[in-house]
Amino acid sequence: MEDNALIAMLFNRDENAVAELSAKYGGLCRSLLSNILKDKRDVEECLNGVYLKLWNSIPPARPDNLKAYTAKAARNEALSLLRGGKNRPEADAVPFEELENVLPSVETEAESLALRDAIQSFLRGLPKEKRVVFLRRYWYFESIEKIALSCGMSQSRVTSMLFRTRNELRTYLEREELL
Repeated sequence: MEDNALIAMLFNRDENAVAELSAKYGGLCRSLLSNILKDKRDVEECLNGVYLKLWNSIPPARPDNLKAYTAKAARNEALSLLRGGKNRPEADAVPFEELENVLPSVETEAESLALRDAIQSFLRGLPKEKRVVFLRRYWYFESIEKIALSCGMSQSRVTSMLFRTRNELRTYLEREELL
């Protein structure tokens, strides 16, 4: 089903819209949630939360890219669950720990937007291979092993690439006076 038709179903409050969302983007959401949350029960709980958030946000929102909108909703739902105070395995926090010395703390919405824009600009300037590895690790929360396997690289190459890219990001943010 085309995204425009799916969005129209959501606008019309067609109950079949959730089933269609699940059929089209359920796999993407489940994969993303599984990368962030290691407990299958948490994944299923979050998946239901994602569908509810999409149902409640469309309308009024009319996303240009439903796939990206859905992935962002899934990621945000998982991160909210992580921040919710439930006990989580240490592995869940690893990508955050890797970035804690690179990213500044932000206190205002303006600082958050400036940081977001700077990171997007930085990522656009990266070669495709580095950008893909960086996003798979820090947006999709994929393991080093999974990234290496899917990108046809050794784990040590992925680890080195991520280390160098984090340092480049730090330098970029310092140059932009955000750090």
